[in-house]
Amino acid sequence: MLKNPKAKKAIVGVPGTGGRGVVSTGNLEGSNTDLAQEFTNVILAQRGFQASSRVITASDEMLQDLVNIKR
Repeated sequence: MLKNPKAKKAIVGVPGTGGRGVVSTGNLEGSNTDLAQEFTNVILAQRGFQASSRVITASDEMLQDLVNIKR
């Protein structure tokens, strides 16, 4: 491992003192993700995709009609 020249000196000390944290064994960290908000975002993205797909389909149909009229 190489030391970065911009890195500060490591601070070594006893855990739980001087503002240092402690490691808790046997604990699980809770998720920091709001599942309801994420599902809402997925639904909104899906609706946007559906709308874009319909626009492309409609423009394709209009172009096809123009080609048929020209014939």
